[in-house]
Amino acid sequence: MSYIRTPGFDVADDTAHRCERRLELARRRFHEFHRGRPALVIRVACRRTIPDVLVQLGTLRAVVYTADRGDGGDRQYIHFMENEPLLTCDPDGKQLYIVGGRYRVTRRGIEG
Repeated sequence: MSYIRTPGFDVADDTAHRCERRLELARRRFHEFHRGRPALVIRVACRRTIPDVLVQLGTLRAVVYTADRGDGGDRQYIHFMENEPLLTCDPDGKQLYIVGGRYRVTRRGIEG
């Protein structure tokens, strides 16, 4: 099952409008990547800022993920990074962050 995650919070009208625009862009990106519509859209609370201090763990050489790209089921994909970003975590070691690199998400998958 595929879905888009968005932060769950109460917002003022202007912020709600911007949130809806961002959600529509997310739906388009989802459609482009998966070649279909999300089965479910959920709202979850998540940290929205990167901590001031991060621990460098190493360089991110590749991303391995499973996705339904509209071809009849989940498949495993491996993307090797051309310009390797840093793999970091928060000081508590509870959240990973990818910092830097040059890549983008397109209908062909992760590029760069």
